[in-house]
Amino acid sequence: MKLLRFSTFVIVSNLISYAGFTQLTSTNLPIVIIATPTTISTTQIQGTISIIDNVSGVNTPTDAPKFTGMIGVNVRGNTTYPKSSYTVETWSSPTVSLDTILLGMPSDNDWVLLAIYEDRSLLRNTLSFHLHEQMGRYTSRQRYCEVLVNSQYMGIYTFGEKIKRDSLRLDIAKLNPTDNSGNELTGGYIVKIDGGGAGWISAFTPPYAGAQQIKFEYEYPSAGDITPAQEDYIESYVDSFETELNGANFQDTVLGWRRHGAENSFMDFMIMQEVSRNHEAYRKNTFLYKDKGTKLRPGPLWSMDAAWKNTMDCNSSKDTGWCYNFGAACGTDNKLPPFWWQKLSTDASFMEELKCRYTDYRKPGHVLDTTKVFAYMDSVKLLLNASSAVTRNFTQWPIWGVPLNNEPTPMATNYTEELKNMKLFIKSRLAWLDTKWISTSPGCLPLSTKDVLFEQSVSIYPNPSSDQLTIQIEGKVSGGEQYQISLLTIQGRIIHSLQTKNTSSQLDVSSLSNGVYMLTVSSSTGKFTGKFIKN
Repeated sequence: MKLLRFSTFVIVSNLISYAGFTQLTSTNLPIVIIATPTTISTTQIQGTISIIDNVSGVNTPTDAPKFTGMIGVNVRGNTTYPKSSYTVETWSSPTVSLDTILLGMPSDNDWVLLAIYEDRSLLRNTLSFHLHEQMGRYTSRQRYCEVLVNSQYMGIYTFGEKIKRDSLRLDIAKLNPTDNSGNELTGGYIVKIDGGGAGWISAFTPPYAGAQQIKFEYEYPSAGDITPAQEDYIESYVDSFETELNGANFQDTVLGWRRHGAENSFMDFMIMQEVSRNHEAYRKNTFLYKDKGTKLRPGPLWSMDAAWKNTMDCNSSKDTGWCYNFGAACGTDNKLPPFWWQKLSTDASFMEELKCRYTDYRKPGHVLDTTKVFAYMDSVKLLLNASSAVTRNFTQWPIWGVPLNNEPTPMATNYTEELKNMKLFIKSRLAWLDTKWISTSPGCLPLSTKDVLFEQSVSIYPNPSSDQLTIQIEGKVSGGEQYQISLLTIQGRIIHSLQTKNTSSQLDVSSLSNGVYMLTVSSSTGKFTGKFIKN
């Protein structure tokens, strides 16, 4: 195979001349071929990419590519492993970005090739993303593929979306350099807890800390693009959230942290981190975002390779215990979780709603139904074994029984055993969480997750209330449409109903008997179902 590199297109002949083809002759997975003039490093260099993804589902390296073009490429993440992950930017000409549809994903120019080297199940990331997406949250789209880099077969990867602000990715508002005041200044932002990049230090030290601090990095706008006014706004906003959460009135639905944090998003994020017993939970690769006119939200999920019992470090292989108490086992680690999650676990109303949400997710056929989780894992196993891709991957990288990140012992000796061990952990972990989080409250009514954008934009406060209840509709869904607001008993009988175009409405609940009530808000955009307590 001859490659004429560094033109806009790669010219591919039918001659097979490099070693990668002897290992990969045919596969049901897409094939990604990357070529560069020098070894790929952490510094971006120019190269070419070809993607073979036939409608027939049978792909060979000599097939005509579905896409061929110029890229900028560099190694990302852990550089100590022989199987590298890559950041890929599609170009129309050197350093000029080219938006394009790749492997059926929405058009863009920023992509990642994730090596999943230390994850022998090959699905810890994709399982985590799948479950969080089933909860109605945006997660990076990823597709399995087999990869060839500079004549070398590299094995199974996932090719997919880099976390990015975009209407077809993390859909938050674009911030321009001129957006420095008023509502335009309020979003959108993406920040990251990890350390290393430009940003700011939290005023609040994490639990169990000595000298450790929490570092927030600018992700979007980037450190080079964000203006001083925007820096001040997002730092001040996060500081207000932390101050309120740390305050004596943190549980108050008017004065507490809910003024700045979106409750439902925090619940789903916490559920995912704890269900997966993620070793990096809350402290590494932890993204947060804030859209224009809305509240702070955690996510999207990223880097879950050390979750689902893939390391013994800091008790992370135990099916009991809480990730937010990481510092109790590893207080000397240089990165500890912020105090948020430990504090939220003491917020009675938050935990009541979280338990209700978890209980709903655990129902048969729902997101965390063990049978449904295992069925997804089995579907990935079937996909990756259909054309012996798993065998090829671990022939190239013979790591069975080879310690990489302090894996639990005895280590699996093959792929089937790895998935079996993972399933045993998931079953045990969920069983333990059931003893902590299954709700027995007769008033347990899980908040809607079907129309997530609408749900995240509706707030009801104060809750509990003795006289007046406010229904606030914020952000993108509040566009002058008509809303149907209904107040119901816990048995579902409508007490009061109104139609309005106002984004802020008040209900007089002073005459109601004390107890739990339901409230629904519906429109053409979606439906919100919540509950409030009359006291």
